Amino acid sequence: MNWTKYISSNITLRKNISLILTLIIFLILGIMLIRYYQYQINADGIVYIGIAKTYFNGNFFNAIDAYRSPLISWLLIPFLIFSSNPVYLLLSTKILSLIIGFFTIIGVRQLSYKFEMNERIRTTILFSLIPIILYFAYSVFTPDLLLVCIFVFYFNIIFSPQYSDKVTNALLCGLLGSLAYLTKSYAFPFFIVHFILFNLFHYFKSTSNRRKTLKNLLLGLTMFFIISGAWIGLISYKEGKITYSTAGEFNHNIVGPQSNHPSKGWITHYLGEEVTQIKPWSPFESWNYFKYQLKIIYMNTVQTLNIFKSFSYFSLIILLTYLLFCIKPIMEILNDNRIYPFITTVIFSAGYLLVLVEERYLWLVYVLFILMGGYLLNIIFKGDFFPKASKYVLLLVFAFSFIWMSVSFLNENVNSGKEFYNTANAIEEQHIINGNIVTNNNDEKMIYISYYLETKYMRQTKNDISDTKSQEQLKEYNIDYYFVWGDNIPSFLSNYVEVTNGKIQGLKIYSMKDKVTPSVI
Repeated sequence: MNWTKYISSNITLRKNISLILTLIIFLILGIMLIRYYQYQINADGIVYIGIAKTYFNGNFFNAIDAYRSPLISWLLIPFLIFSSNPVYLLLSTKILSLIIGFFTIIGVRQLSYKFEMNERIRTTILFSLIPIILYFAYSVFTPDLLLVCIFVFYFNIIFSPQYSDKVTNALLCGLLGSLAYLTKSYAFPFFIVHFILFNLFHYFKSTSNRRKTLKNLLLGLTMFFIISGAWIGLISYKEGKITYSTAGEFNHNIVGPQSNHPSKGWITHYLGEEVTQIKPWSPFESWNYFKYQLKIIYMNTVQTLNIFKSFSYFSLIILLTYLLFCIKPIMEILNDNRIYPFITTVIFSAGYLLVLVEERYLWLVYVLFILMGGYLLNIIFKGDFFPKASKYVLLLVFAFSFIWMSVSFLNENVNSGKEFYNTANAIEEQHIINGNIVTNNNDEKMIYISYYLETKYMRQTKNDISDTKSQEQLKEYNIDYYFVWGDNIPSFLSNYVEVTNGKIQGLKIYSMKDKVTPSVI
């Protein structure tokens, strides 16, 4: 009997069982929990649903959006075959997120073999991913989880010491990079910088495969630009200028020195106001603007480190330890595979420092940190400093530290967004609302309520204009209903019918097409 082959097959079986078990538990928990997060709603998610509906209806040109990449909306299109009901489509975003999360776990498991660790640590990390990926799936609907999924498969290829051996590796990298760009425009500059840099790493590490590495670099970039170029051509044609996205420029402008919008928060747009009114700026316009940009970078750096700490208190220790790996001669650094995730983390995080940082932007780093931490634990466990029992405790503490934020969020946000669904239902019970609507307040809340009512929300009216000007605007934009929150009711609305009969606390809705009939004495 071939004992080597027998032992090897048993190890492979145990590895596969741990992955299969993780995926089964993930799907069971995901299906069980979906009812508690099916009403989670956010403005970006509504827009992506709207873009998917526009594609589905065949209005392709209007669906093209230079600000938002299309892949997440394309993936929603099959769900529209069954229904366009708002509640169903919101549920569909959660189902899609679960599917993406399923493949993300598979990708992370493959990537974990680029980090030296024993199977006990690897299995613990794999199970720890369950609440983390569920948090990604149910906290907010954005392309960020899809971006994580695509990039973990890309890292699995580019981190490999055998990357240069096959042309298909380069072609797959180019394909995955273009899919990442079609997921989120930030991936365009990141992939170009990261792919070129890592090809240089492979080039200098090997003297025998340098020609192959250069060939892979050219082929990978060619594949990337062919696919990405098709989308760049479409949005450039629509925008009337060459651009790979308008997202970066817009986000940079909203944190500018002349913007009344802070680096974080909700932007309120008013009826008749164009988003393009936000003033463009450049840090090179003046010394004051340059200092302002440096201030943004400093504040975003602090914010980024705080986000890292929110992932786990071990995150900063992991980051510092990997930084120490880089303190050596340059050729030794190039030959050290351990620096790959650290360099990736730095590059990926650095791009956001120029504009603004949100926690979901760094989900990819979250995944890298837990793998990097697994490698460091493996080093610790190889020594005799910790007794066996202490190693188990340390492993559990490590895993718990990374899942704590995810579990806490899921626990604290049960039935998140359901209040908007309930309010929309209460409105429909009193009166069928359709057409164009505006509000005097609660702009963000109205976006969600309008989604359920399937109306066209024309944004919030300004409070500092006269009644005459307000009425002119309402007529110009063909407003059907005016939502008034609170007691500050414009006097001219007394001429119009209030359709809820005061049955919804804190809200009155006036039909702008129905005037009050004067009393006849």
